[in-house]
Amino acid sequence: MWFFSRSSARANRASLAGSAIIVALASALLSATGVLLESGVRTGAASDTVGGSAMLLAMVASSFAGTTVLIVIFMLSSTIAGALRQRRREFALLRAIGATGRQVRSLVTREVLMIVAVAAPLGAVPGLFGSRLLTPALESSGIVPRGFELTLSPIPVAATLLLLVPTAVLAARLAGREAVRTSPTAAVQQSQAEPTRIGQGRIATAIVLTASGVVLALTPFFLPGIGGTMAGVMSAFLLITAGALAGPAIVAWLAERGLRATAPLGWASGHLALANARGFSRRLTTAVVPLALLVALGTVQSSFDRTTVAAAGEQLAAGLHADLVVDASGGTTAEQVAAVPGVTATLTTASIPADVKIEDDDEEMPLFDSLSWEAGALTVLPSGVGSDVLDLDVREGSVAALDDADTVALGRDALFGTGKGYGDTIEVRWPDGVEREATIVALYERSLGFGDLVVGEATLNAHGLTAQPASILVQTAPSETDDVEQQLAALGAPVSDVAAHVEAVKGSGASTQDLSMILLLALLGFVTLAGANTLAMLSGQRGGELALLRRTGATGRQLTSMVVVEAGFVIGAAVLLGTVAVLPALVGAGYGMLGTPLPVVDWAMYGGLAAVVAVVAVVTTVPVTLRRASR
Repeated sequence: MWFFSRSSARANRASLAGSAIIVALASALLSATGVLLESGVRTGAASDTVGGSAMLLAMVASSFAGTTVLIVIFMLSSTIAGALRQRRREFALLRAIGATGRQVRSLVTREVLMIVAVAAPLGAVPGLFGSRLLTPALESSGIVPRGFELTLSPIPVAATLLLLVPTAVLAARLAGREAVRTSPTAAVQQSQAEPTRIGQGRIATAIVLTASGVVLALTPFFLPGIGGTMAGVMSAFLLITAGALAGPAIVAWLAERGLRATAPLGWASGHLALANARGFSRRLTTAVVPLALLVALGTVQSSFDRTTVAAAGEQLAAGLHADLVVDASGGTTAEQVAAVPGVTATLTTASIPADVKIEDDDEEMPLFDSLSWEAGALTVLPSGVGSDVLDLDVREGSVAALDDADTVALGRDALFGTGKGYGDTIEVRWPDGVEREATIVALYERSLGFGDLVVGEATLNAHGLTAQPASILVQTAPSETDDVEQQLAALGAPVSDVAAHVEAVKGSGASTQDLSMILLLALLGFVTLAGANTLAMLSGQRGGELALLRRTGATGRQLTSMVVVEAGFVIGAAVLLGTVAVLPALVGAGYGMLGTPLPVVDWAMYGGLAAVVAVVAVVTTVPVTLRRASR
């Protein structure tokens, strides 16, 4: 059987080459992600540095790894299924001459295993070493210190193979299921024409996923904040998966609507293209879904980042009841500011690095204990602070309780999923390396603007810790704000009004997302190449169909027009499906973080992705199809 599988793979090497390329790209992406995750975990196990690279790198890598694994499984399954679907006639003939279903399944499985065995290592090894290209982005984002080196080991490669092999085999067996479970005669007939209906199980699964996606999208309406919003964002992936399952029905429905709309025009090429889309909706779905995923993934991720930055700016502006903000990191003191005529009140905020334990250690896997801690910076407030200058929007407890040692105020978003609440204790690892318990004495709402944790000077004084001054909030006498600002500037103090300060904070927040954007672009590049490969593969198998049209009288101009209309249909269907899938998530994000159902959309990203979809659809279909037709 292995000999027959190798012979079959050589005979179909053109169609399998695209799958091999996608396997190699997926391997590179997964192994690079594995390097980031392993480096974070190993660094955390070997280092006790507070606020260092251990937790930050592990957190970023684990977050990206979850999305990457889902996308890779989705795209790899789609690619392999598409490559095997075009060989339905071959499998049908094998059944017709006596091959059993088990033999066909074995043939398909062995072919896919050979592809993975060759392509996966070819992609995983470059991905392993290429991961170090991310080091500058990691350093500039402050995730790792200068001179940090990523850990290279065989573990990411092995983990990549453990994920890709079962995924590829399962996709192959599912793709060959239809040819196996039908009679040989029916299989030969279906190799030339697609079934008109999709299975009831597939429809039921699509309905369940759609309902689940809608429920998730509504989560921010009942659970506002970052936790509910992140859950709502996941609805886009559920809706895209539902769209993939119901894709043939959706594509056929769109084509039918197009046929009815263009019927009065007497447009022969357009009618032929839309009728072709309706009749081969399964084939077209494999082209539409990856491009729709491209639109949905890029739009939801970039728009969510923008929503987060906008929400942080709104919370910061609402919580600052000052007239001016002085940057205290340069050495300007509150005493100097208070001495300026016209200043009526000042409040100095500071910052101190610390690690907070968010879950219990895993006794069976101590290597991952570092993931139980979150690194960050705690905001430090002076004793006796009220809400007249800085308002955290406290919902439980009081900021005044921070005047006691070993107390902490937490943003409600930080408690999401931790099981902690008001009055409970959390563990904090301070810069001196000592872990101490702190009691939660207040819960506040504006954590995006002011950070997840706030402590008082009393806690730092009790343990001999020193914080780095951050800002001095200044209140002035009526109509004297401009004069005070000029006097502070004359003293050399970096000063700005609240609006300018908020914009500066929003800008710095956007700049820290550079690494996230690089990782997102890498993921989008993989999806784009996978979609382009699928389209090129589908276009390359249409030689017989187009030759038949030429023999029955279709002119070259008519065929060109037909192919262009088909490409336009793919573009429109992909953008429409991607938009519909992502819109509920963005509406929920807008409400959960900004209090309005009007979504924040990264229009530049959305438009750019739509343009990429258009270019990919045209370049991979029109030239390839017309070249096939001319043979």
